[in-house]
Amino acid sequence: MATTSSEKPFARLLCALAVLAVAAGCGGKEGGAPGKDNAARAGAAPSAEAIPIAAAAAERTAIPRRIEFVGTLAGVAQVTLSSEVEGTVEKVHADLGDPVPRGRTLLSLVQAEFLFRRDQARAEAAQVAAKLGIAPDAEGADVGKTSLVRRAQAEYDNARKDFERRKDLAAKNLIARKDEDDAEARYLVAEAGVRAAREEANNLLATLRARRAQAGLAEKKLADTLVRSPIDGFIEARLVSAGEYVKVGTPLFRIVDDHPIRLLGEVPESYAAALKPGLAVDLSVDSRPGKTFHGAIRRISPASNAANRAIQVEANFPNGNRELKSGFFGKAAILLRVDPNGVSVPKQAVVTFAGIEKVFVVDNGAVKERRVKLGDDLGERIEIVDGVSAGELVAVSRTGKLVQGSRVRVEPGDRR
Repeated sequence: MATTSSEKPFARLLCALAVLAVAAGCGGKEGGAPGKDNAARAGAAPSAEAIPIAAAAAERTAIPRRIEFVGTLAGVAQVTLSSEVEGTVEKVHADLGDPVPRGRTLLSLVQAEFLFRRDQARAEAAQVAAKLGIAPDAEGADVGKTSLVRRAQAEYDNARKDFERRKDLAAKNLIARKDEDDAEARYLVAEAGVRAAREEANNLLATLRARRAQAGLAEKKLADTLVRSPIDGFIEARLVSAGEYVKVGTPLFRIVDDHPIRLLGEVPESYAAALKPGLAVDLSVDSRPGKTFHGAIRRISPASNAANRAIQVEANFPNGNRELKSGFFGKAAILLRVDPNGVSVPKQAVVTFAGIEKVFVVDNGAVKERRVKLGDDLGERIEIVDGVSAGELVAVSRTGKLVQGSRVRVEPGDRR
């Protein structure tokens, strides 16, 4: 049918509206599909595809129970050697780090004055011995055998015999009474002389003992000019030099005996009942990283320190090669016992989040999240105090991708 020119614009408008309507219908269908898919995806269950993992069994492990503490190393003997006499240092025979056996001469003082004093004391003792008429070195002298007493005794005996003779003669009127009286007087004087001689001899013997003591003291002071080591050890410090004048008590050397060596430290008093001499102790020091030294508890303080509620302990360690030095800081652990029924897992099985430790236990192809309580660090493994039993299988890889109920597949060769 033919149309007029006035009808053409109206026809074009109808065609344009029809096209727009068709386009709008198609656009509505395409825009609605994505919204419907997101709603379905949001409400759907986790993917059923299994995650490949490595797994390991929780093992029954013998776990040592320890008390950890820190302390300071010290020699079994540490001596500050001081001068016992005054004098000038003549020569120093040992220096820092030198090994010194007991009795070795470390230092000598000028001896001239001490030699004179010794000789003087000996001479004074000999002088007193000469008055007694005995040898200077005689021991346990008998008073009755001294020259003083022997002379007095001889005079007494002679006076007594003379008195007895004159007494008999006077009884027979052969001599005057005065002669008898004179003889008696001489007798009594001689008797007193014996007592006096004994007293003087005893006094001289006491003086002799004093002079001998002085001579012995002079000998000791002379010997003290040679300063000797009182212990086997090493020179920790030399404190004087040749030519110095030292007084009594002046420190000369510090000596340490560090074989064995002691560790002094404190442990909490709550462990008091478990402590006893002989318990094994492991020690580590910064100067020997990676090395553990083995020793034992030797002494335990009978009292607790009220300031920190701790008990001091002393452990001894062999130190033949002197790797451990007096003054070192040490970290130690006392082995109390070994628990044979502990449970451990590899460290990588433990996941920590917000302060909570957990593991994923594999069961029938899925994982269950378990909160665990950790115990001692065992190196590559860690103790599980609570949450997992020995024999259970735990995930040790891809734990960051796992959640409660995740399907998993233990890869061949990854079961540890």
